[in-house]
Amino acid sequence: MALDFSKYVGPPGTFIDMLPLDWQDALKVVWSKLSGTSEIVVLKEEGAILAGGIIFKEMTADMQLFKEVAEKLLASNSYYIGYLWVIEARRGENLGSLWLQNIRQEYPSNSFWLTIEEEGLKQFYEKNGFHLFSKKESNGEKEWLLKSN
Repeated sequence: MALDFSKYVGPPGTFIDMLPLDWQDALKVVWSKLSGTSEIVVLKEEGAILAGGIIFKEMTADMQLFKEVAEKLLASNSYYIGYLWVIEARRGENLGSLWLQNIRQEYPSNSFWLTIEEEGLKQFYEKNGFHLFSKKESNGEKEWLLKSN
């Protein structure tokens, strides 16, 4: 089956409702403010969304821990990747990696960055051309900022 990589043009709630509940709650609060400068990008097969994520071009609540760095990155045309997700039934098929590859092709003049709260995800992103850029701890919680090469 051929995969289709494209900007999502359907109702944002349809994509948001596919995400984990805690992500849905956070995103629904801010989507109306950020939707004008952000893009939902998906991988589909036969019309069904298999994977997706959001490209943010302005500050979000997720960036607050790294606010100063985030402002500099965004000012330098480096976009923030948030809510990258693959449906559970298709995990392990490199769809997340394929999504990241397609993002680089779609935005060849931009670099990308993201934050993670699970250290185990570092290996996945490093395999996909990201490197550790900054690490912070707040209230006993660690967070890592990774940037594309």
